[in-house]
Amino acid sequence: MAVRGIRSIEVVAHEVRSERAAQLSHFDAIDTKAGVLLGFAGAIVALSSGASWPILAAGRWFAVLAGLFVLGSFWPRKYWTTDLRSLREAYLAAEPAFTQLHLLDSQIVFTERAHRTLERKAVLLKCSMGTLGLAIVALALGLAVR
Repeated sequence: MAVRGIRSIEVVAHEVRSERAAQLSHFDAIDTKAGVLLGFAGAIVALSSGASWPILAAGRWFAVLAGLFVLGSFWPRKYWTTDLRSLREAYLAAEPAFTQLHLLDSQIVFTERAHRTLERKAVLLKCSMGTLGLAIVALALGLAVR
């Protein structure tokens, strides 16, 4: 029975490690997209700064709003890690299976927290994309009308 439990722990631990690696990749992808959107929003604001037509001004303000959303997605995140000193002091004499289970539970909590952070960053990125789209439409209409 103990052998089966250890194997199950190893299988679940492998999945948790895979999920954490995928989350890191997703964080990097969101940050890359956010950088591109921030650049576009900044360029639109700079290029439309002399426009006085109301629809062009609205486009500029949508671009500013898009930039603010994307800055929110850039907000530094906490990456939860194991406190190795506490681990050593608390679990050095414990049974290996007990220690593995405690570590696994901790990593699952870390993964759940990172998932919530990823969701928040993705929502802000989507809001930025939407308002940047509105900025582009308003600017295009303003230039066409003008």
